Amino acid sequence: MTKKTAAANWLGLVRRRTAALIGAAFLASTLASPALAAPDPGKKACAQEARTLCPAEMKSMSRKKVEACMIAKVEKTSPQCKAAMYRIKAEREQARN
Repeated sequence: MTKKTAAANWLGLVRRRTAALIGAAFLASTLASPALAAPDPGKKACAQEARTLCPAEMKSMSRKKVEACMIAKVEKTSPQCKAAMYRIKAEREQARN
């Protein structure tokens, strides 16, 4: 096999894998869209507060990390956010049992 053929094969493989990853990411984002997902009252009630109280966790883009931070700081949140965080905390504890 020549160097050009090997490089072309490798480039083709990289392109196919990249296309597959992009397709999978698009599919995952489509399935997780608000139109298909269940409404999340915690997200709506606490979004601004999460940016203020848990900026590092918000930057990590990890929903579980943000929720854990917000649950830890629940006493500093608004009544609507506090209710949503207590609901999320109860759901997590129920899932563990």
